[in-house]
Order: sequence, then C-alpha cells, then structure tokens
Amino acid sequence: MRTLASLLLALLCSPCLLAQTMDQRGNCDLAVSVRTADEGSIDAPIQVDLLAAQGWIATAHITGAEPAQFRVINGKSYRLKVSGRGIETTTTAYFEVNPLETLHTETVHVKPASETATEELIGGAGTISVTEMNIPKKASVEMDKGQDAFAKGNLEEAEGHFEKAIAEYPRYARAYDMLGVIAIKNPNRAKARELFAKSIEVDGSFVPAYLDLARMDVQDKSYAEAESLLAKATALSPLTPDAVSLLATAEFANKEYDKALADVERTHELPNHEQFAEVHIMAGKALRMRNQREAAKAQFQMFLKEKPDSPLAESVREALASLDAASKPEN
Repeated sequence: MRTLASLLLALLCSPCLLAQTMDQRGNCDLAVSVRTADEGSIDAPIQVDLLAAQGWIATAHITGAEPAQFRVINGKSYRLKVSGRGIETTTTAYFEVNPLETLHTETVHVKPASETATEELIGGAGTISVTEMNIPKKASVEMDKGQDAFAKGNLEEAEGHFEKAIAEYPRYARAYDMLGVIAIKNPNRAKARELFAKSIEVDGSFVPAYLDLARMDVQDKSYAEAESLLAKATALSPLTPDAVSLLATAEFANKEYDKALADVERTHELPNHEQFAEVHIMAGKALRMRNQREAAKAQFQMFLKEKPDSPLAESVREALASLDAASKPEN
C-alpha cells in the first residue's frame, strides 16, 4: 500500500498540479455566469470553483456580470461551486461537456445569504478575505483582469495585473496568494513560499494562503509545520472541508492516528465532503494497523461509494479483498 499512500498524498495536496494538467490538456472553453434568481448580476467578489470526479481543478474570481473562464476537456463531466459574500454557497449537479464542443456555457443561480450565513463567512468560512471588503476600485479591476488572464493560462499577463493590484492596495492578500500560485507553476517554490507567507502577513484571516503553504509543507514532508498552519486555518474556517481534510492528512503523516480519524469524521460531516473522499483511505489504513478490520472495511467502502471512478479505486478494492481474506477462518 506504499504506492497507494504516495498517490493519496499527491491527490490531496496538489490542486495546483491538477489545474496545470487541465490547462495543458484542455480543448474547450467553459464560461460560467453567476446570476440571482431574477437574472440580476452580483456586484461583489465571487469565487467559482471547477470540480471533477477527482476533486478540485481550478478557481476563478469574478465580480458583476463577467463570466468565469476555464479551459476544460470536452467529453468530460464537471460541476461548479460558487461562493462569496452575501450569497449562499451553491454546488451544481454534474454537467457534461459534449465531445464536439469547443465552447460551453453554464449559468449558476444563487440565493442571498441569510444574516447568519453572512456572519459565518466574515468569521472565516474560507473564501472572502476580511481585507477584501473595502478594496479600492482600481485594485479590484486589476484583480479581475489577473484572474481572467490566469484562467486562460496567460500567466505572465496575470502576474502583471496582480502586481498592479498590490501597488494599489498593499494589503491585497489574494493577490499575493495568486502570485504564489504562479510561482509554483513556473516553478519557483522558494518564491511561492515567500508570497504565501506575505499573504498571511498582510491578512492573518486569509485561509487560502494557509492552505497553499500547508500543501507545500506536506509535499516537502514537513508535516509538523503543515499541521500548525492547518490548525490555524481550521480555527478560522471550521466549515471548510479543504482545510479539515488536509489537517487529517498531516496528522496521519505525523502518525497521530486518533487526531486523523477524528478529522476524517469532521470532513465527512461537511458539505461537499465527497471531493475529499481520499481521507477515508487514510482512516482505513489507520484502523487496519490497529487490527480493527470491520471499521477499516467501512472506511474503504465509504471511499468507493463516494469516488467509484477514482484512480485509487482498484487499489482500495484490493485492500478490501485482503481484509475479507484475513477475516475468513482457516479450514
């Protein structure tokens, strides 16, 4: 199962690499519009996440009537998660991009958030930074242009716009974070670390930067550092499955199995937890090491239920078969 564990960590910790692969292979432009129920536009920062069966692929940030732009593979199925200040987080059903399409459009209708939901978002539900609530118009325009260029794969152009956004608003945590993502793609990991750290420095409540820095730590096997960052992220944003599932990953790598099992359960209780079904494999492994075979089987079966088409599915089925064989009495 060593190969399985290595692949599991890669899937949980490398969304930037997934997005980069999608950029290279994509052959269809996907345009996503976000509207209210009466077809009105939303004049506030909105985050649009592109998801597939394997999990998160890419993120775009928009304001108003402009569409979010992605490059995808036609003939595949995707879904969208839309979040932002003042709206309820909405995750769509899967939709298919026709194999012959070169342009596909989707419209996501969202509802106004309740007062409680808005307070939770401000308190750290994970998408909109506190320092982004009063961004100067010029900085916001540059961010929008940068996000558009980034979504189209024009990294040099995107970098220029993000730098201009920072020049207009030095506390723009998201701009530093996006520059860090570009540095990862270049690749320049040392620069990426500096930028993610700077994002946290200018806004200690900006959860995405904690996650990006923690992913780097997990990839570098600096699990204690990752766990410390993720503890802060989950304190700020306890309802964000990305943060809780990655914390479980770091705890598992640190051999803190009780903590990891608890955070796997926390992940499973959160909305859209199926995106992070790989945590059930970690839980199954930990339980199997404790000789809790039935509990381990339940975790492996949960993974197969949530992600039956995952590249890890066959290895998990083999693990289940091994547990079944071990449970049979000898003749």
